[in-house]
Amino acid sequence: MVELPSEFVIKNTLFVGTVYKLEAPELIGTKQPHYFIVVAIDGTDNFLVLCTTQFAKKKEHFDHCNLDYSGLVPIKPDSSNGLTDERWVNCNDYYPITKSTLVNKLENGILNYTGKISLNHYLQIKTGILESHINDLPEYLLIHPED
Repeated sequence: MVELPSEFVIKNTLFVGTVYKLEAPELIGTKQPHYFIVVAIDGTDNFLVLCTTQFAKKKEHFDHCNLDYSGLVPIKPDSSNGLTDERWVNCNDYYPITKSTLVNKLENGILNYTGKISLNHYLQIKTGILESHINDLPEYLLIHPED
């Protein structure tokens, strides 16, 4: 099997809606790999949202902070997204990461491309982001390739 250069792989997978599983202790404080979804791209800056399986903890956090549940979007696994279990996306937070950081993570074996979410799921996440009083990503960046 031919191994493709990391720069090539990221160039050909980095789109709005892409799902990566990666280690990102600099973003979320744990080395445990998590699923992230690319929700916006602005030049070399990429903005990702985090997926979690810990619905009860997120719901408790939302209740404690008086956050609207529209910012907690469920995503079920399907043949396109590569998720292994139902996940919830907290649309109140996003994580900026550069293309070069993604390339480095792939080179170091701590990033995997797992797939892409549907336009329907993306639109639910976009709605959660736009309704958030915390997330400040501008609407003009929230464009899915199929939109």
